[in-house]
Amino acid sequence: MDDNYQSLMDEVFGSNYKHRTLRTVFDPYSNEWSETNVDEKKAILKKILESKKITLNELIRSYKLYHLYEPTYIKHVAESVEDSLIFLLEESI
Repeated sequence: MDDNYQSLMDEVFGSNYKHRTLRTVFDPYSNEWSETNVDEKKAILKKILESKKITLNELIRSYKLYHLYEPTYIKHVAESVEDSLIFLLEESI
């Protein structure tokens, strides 16, 4: 994407979307994570992917790059994606 993934969230969910940062989906160690249950997390990802505007691989890459290189620089946020995906997959089995 030419901009960060949060611009896509605005496009898919509308501006001022509460879960725009996607930490509720990709950061199991954040306060945002506790704001949604597993079904809500999966529904967020499903809506993003159904938009056909980005693949899951591209979304994860954009999320990680944003948190690694933006001025906020929250490295541990970028590194927690795999843990969240493992959790979501285990809960889906």
